[in-house]
Formats: sequence, structure tokens, C-alpha cells
Amino acid sequence: MKFFIKIKFIFLLLFIFSCQSEKNSLDIINNDRSSSISNAIKEASPGVVGIYRNQEILQKTWRGYRNIKPISSNGSGFLISKDGYIITNAHNIRESFDDPTLFTKDIKITVVTPGGNFFNAIIVGIDMITDIALLKIEGKDFDYCFLGDSDLVEVGEWVVALGNPKNLSSYTQYQPIASAGIVSAINADFNIDIQSGKLLDNMIQTDAALNPGNSGGPLINSSGEVIAINTFISNDSQNLGFAIPINFAKKIANELKLKGSIDRRFSFGINGQSYVYNDIKDGKIINRVGIRVNNVDYSDSAINEEIFKGDIIVAVEGFRVESYEQIKAVLIKLDLRAGDEIKLTVLRENEFTPINMVLGKE
Repeated sequence: MKFFIKIKFIFLLLFIFSCQSEKNSLDIINNDRSSSISNAIKEASPGVVGIYRNQEILQKTWRGYRNIKPISSNGSGFLISKDGYIITNAHNIRESFDDPTLFTKDIKITVVTPGGNFFNAIIVGIDMITDIALLKIEGKDFDYCFLGDSDLVEVGEWVVALGNPKNLSSYTQYQPIASAGIVSAINADFNIDIQSGKLLDNMIQTDAALNPGNSGGPLINSSGEVIAINTFISNDSQNLGFAIPINFAKKIANELKLKGSIDRRFSFGINGQSYVYNDIKDGKIINRVGIRVNNVDYSDSAINEEIFKGDIIVAVEGFRVESYEQIKAVLIKLDLRAGDEIKLTVLRENEFTPINMVLGKE
């Protein structure tokens, strides 16, 4: 009898212990929820804004110009300073037209902060190539988002996309909508989109749900810091979103703030043309195309003393080039400007030779 009482007592203790362990586990889970995702959202949300665009469009006809139906859209953005500077995507601000007869007459941008305050925004600068725009609203002491370091982002870490998808924030007292996921890849490259001319390189890929209207909003880490700008989704797949790393976006935004635009004009101080040359690989002769230098202007603003007439430029910063258009594409891809030093590979006297030069101002 005493034996059975002891057994019951042991089972009772095990039951109490297991219940307490389960309670502790639930407490840990609840504490994790409170200390990571929800706190990150609370940290960043006050700086996330909705962006509304109304764009007047003109069409050029043989009779003159006529007004056509205006374009209205909504997107997202986020404040980066207490004095009202906002980063968003350029495509939220200006429409790109394939039809050369269409022109923008007027763009009105309205910004809505959490809580429902409306502001007319000034367009400080737009860069369609990197799809980044900088806006400004009048006021002071705005809540703003803290910017993280996108170079430290790791695959697998938790992230949250905040913004105004499908204008849903207007139904939640203008509070940003959140969707959580992980970083599924970094340094996702799409090169330069031929149709739009946009540079889509070194993107951060996430499976956090993105919808129309999310673009321009922040992708934040578990500390509530912005690590990227949500930009587009992959149409041929599910839950694959891509975001511009914030370190790169900051560089573009700072230049827009200082100059109002991104000046990518440059000069080599050379005159050349596409030229077929022979390259030997694995013992086989392969016909390739480079740019043969016909003339060098050493008085140009470019520092090009290492280039000579007759050189064949075959690569820029390791990227093979066959035309000036491809050189421009490489410089855009690497975000290089006049005054930057670059490395060329030239074919000279049947040898591939690396040379350095500094881009001049066009």
C-alpha cells in the first residue's frame, strides 16, 4: 500500500513539474514575441508613411496637346530625419512612359503619417535608375526610422516589411501594415533592366509578404532598424520580394539632397570603335569584340595618360565590354562617377595589360 502511495506521489510531482515547465516554455515564447518582432514593429512604425500620388498627363498629338486621364497611386516611404526627409521608391513618384508622346504635366505628392496627419511633399530629387527618391515635408520633431547596416545582414535572420499595401493603412487609423519573414538571399543581381533602365543589383531577397503599395516602405530587422527599401516582387513566383540595401540607398539619398539629381556623365577622353580581336583559350582561337582606341585627348578632364592609340579596351573593372553602351552600363552598375578611378584591361601588343584611369567630367 505504501508503495502505491509513493508511486502516486512521484507521478503527481512529475505532473506538476511538467505543467510548470510548459508554463515556463510558454512564458519564454511570449517573451520572445514581445521582445523581437512586436518591439521591432513598435520601434519603426512611427516613422513609416503612406505616399499618395496624383499625376497629370499630357499627350502630344498633331493638333497639339490634350489632357488624358490622370494617374493616381499609393505607395510607402519612411522618414529618415526629424526635419521631414523621406526615402521612397522613384516609381512611387514619377511614372515612366514607353510612349514618347506622353508627358508629365504636374505631380502632386501627399504624405500621411501614422495617426492620419496629411502633408504636401516637396520632391527633393528622383533617380529612376536606382529607383530611389527623396521627399521633404514641412515640420519638425517628426518620428523617424533608425537606419541599420545592410552589410551586416545575414541569410535566415528575421525581418519585417512595413508599409501601405493596397491602401490598407487607411483602414487601421493610418498605422503601417506589417508582414514578417526571413532574409532568404543577399546580393541578388538582376543587372540593368533593359525596358525600364533600372539598376537592380545587390538586392536583399525576403519571403515577407509584399503587395502593391509596399514599395518604398522599410524592411526592418529584429532591432527595428531599416536594412532595405522594399521595391518589387517576382511575378513568376510566390513570396519572393526584393529590397534595395539601405547603405546604397543612403548614398543615393545624400547625393539627391545635395544636388537634386545623380550626375552620371563622364568622359574617357578617347575616340574608339568596336573591333574584333583574337583571344586564345584552351589552345583555341576565339573571336572577341573590344573597343579599339583611335585617338586619345590627353587634355581631357579624364586622367588617361596610360591609354595609347591602338589599345583595345576589353574590360572595365573586370566586366567584358564591346561598346560604349556597355561601358556606361558597367559604370552605372558599380555606381561610379566622374572623378572615380577605374581599372581597364587593354590588349596591347598581343598582351592583356591592366591600366588605371580617372573618369573625367563630360
